[in-house]
Amino acid sequence: MNLKKKSWGKMIVMIITIGLFVSSCTNKEIIKDLYPYLGVWANQNSELVQTEKYTLIFVNQSEKITTILRRNINVSDTIYSEFVLGYVFDKNTKSYEKVEYNNEQKRILIGNLMKLKENKLELTMSSSKQILDMIEKIEVSSPYDMPLASEGTIGECLQNWQLGTTEYNLDLNDFRLEIGTNKHLYVFLSNPNILYCRAARIRSNDHGSVFSQNIRLMFNANTKETTVSMNDDNYITAKSDININNSLFKPDVCSFEEDGIYWSLIYYEPSIIKLNGCGDIYTYERPLTDDKNRVEWFKYKEY
Repeated sequence: MNLKKKSWGKMIVMIITIGLFVSSCTNKEIIKDLYPYLGVWANQNSELVQTEKYTLIFVNQSEKITTILRRNINVSDTIYSEFVLGYVFDKNTKSYEKVEYNNEQKRILIGNLMKLKENKLELTMSSSKQILDMIEKIEVSSPYDMPLASEGTIGECLQNWQLGTTEYNLDLNDFRLEIGTNKHLYVFLSNPNILYCRAARIRSNDHGSVFSQNIRLMFNANTKETTVSMNDDNYITAKSDININNSLFKPDVCSFEEDGIYWSLIYYEPSIIKLNGCGDIYTYERPLTDDKNRVEWFKYKEY
C-alpha cells in the first residue's frame, strides 16, 4: 500500500493504491450483454447504477464510504470494466483518499467485478461480496424528441429532461458526469475546488420537484462544507417512494421536509423550466437529439 499525502485546505487528502475490487487472471467471467444488469441496485450498505457505458458504485464499510466510477468497454463482443475515478471517504475524520490502480487492475473483465445470481447482483470486493437487489430497471433508448413544457406537462418534462447519462467534463482533473433515471439522480464531480459524489431520489409534478439525497459525499473548498453521509439502511431508503404534499411547493420558499427538499416551479417556456433551488435558481433545458454531451438516453416511465 503506497500512500502519498497532499494538502487541500485544512483537510488531509491521501492518494492510495489498493485492490478494492478483485480481478483474477485465471477467472474468465465473460459478459457479452449488459441488458439484464441495466438499472439501479442496492442493499443495506451499497448502491450501484449500471448503464451501458458506466458503472457507478457506492459502498459503506465500517467508518468508510467508497465510491468508484468505471467505464464499460466492448471489445470483440466482450465487455470490460475500466477504472475512471474513485475515492474512499472517512466519516470520522472527514477526509478522503483518492484510489489509484496499477495498470493491470485498471481494466478487467466486467464479469470479474459483478455477476447475476438468482436475479441478484453479486459485486466482488477485496474483503467481501455485496449482494444487491434491483430497485429500478433502466431501459436504453435511441435519442428521441422530448416533450415541450406547457400547462399540464411540467412534471413529465422535469422527469423526462433529466433522463440519461451526460458527460460535462472528462478531464480527470476537472471531471463531471451525471446519470438520471426515472426515479434517481447521480452526480460524480471532481475538480480542484469541489469533490461531490451523490445518490438521490427525485419525484416531480406540475408544481416542481422533491429531491432527497440518501448518499452525499461533499468537500467544497468554497463553502468549507465537508459532508460524508449515507443512510443507515440504504436499501430501504433508496427503494422508497416520495410522498409529495403540493401545499409545500411555494415559489419564494424552500421547504426542507422529511421526504426531501421541495424545489418549486417559478417559470417555464416550451424548452426551459426554472425552479427555486433553495437560494439558487435551477434551470432545466430540454435536451435536443443532437446533444453531444448526452451520451446515453433512457426511456421515460411513469412513476
